[in-house]
Amino acid sequence: MNSFFSKVCVLLSALPALVWSLTIPNADTPAFYLVSSSQSSANLLPLRMNSGGAGHVSLLGGGTPALFYFYQGQLTVYDPNGNSFPYRPLIDSAQDANGCENFGALTFVQGTSTNKCSRYTSFQIQSNNQDSQLGAELVFNYVGGFYACNSGQEVWYKINANDGPSGCQPIHLYTVPAA
Repeated sequence: MNSFFSKVCVLLSALPALVWSLTIPNADTPAFYLVSSSQSSANLLPLRMNSGGAGHVSLLGGGTPALFYFYQGQLTVYDPNGNSFPYRPLIDSAQDANGCENFGALTFVQGTSTNKCSRYTSFQIQSNNQDSQLGAELVFNYVGGFYACNSGQEVWYKINANDGPSGCQPIHLYTVPAA
């Protein structure tokens, strides 16, 4: 499975050399997609926007694949409707008796969320230690990981695999250049 993903990444990484990368005006980075890697059925699927734009992110939804870039150090999602007000990804954690939970659904919002447990600022991309040409992996706080949950393959972040919804499969989210 990893060998197949490696071959796909190598082929996709050659695309920027053949065509110009898509660059969003004022962005800090060229645009990229995030594609899942997993040993489950959630393998090689792009993160998709909710069909209404804002909302929970999934791998099998009806929305368009989300186009990402960094702007002023923050992970940002391009609005496919051309709106100059981009989407912001966040981890939509809930509050319990002990404070904010350490898991939540990956969600896109325009503006800010009214949920005081939402976390925006800890998204980073980390180069592959074995071969940096294979793309970088999306991480959050450098702990925990992402999971595909439910039949729509909603994407969740969890520090502990047993937290949050059950029946989830671990996934890795890798960058693929947008051309």
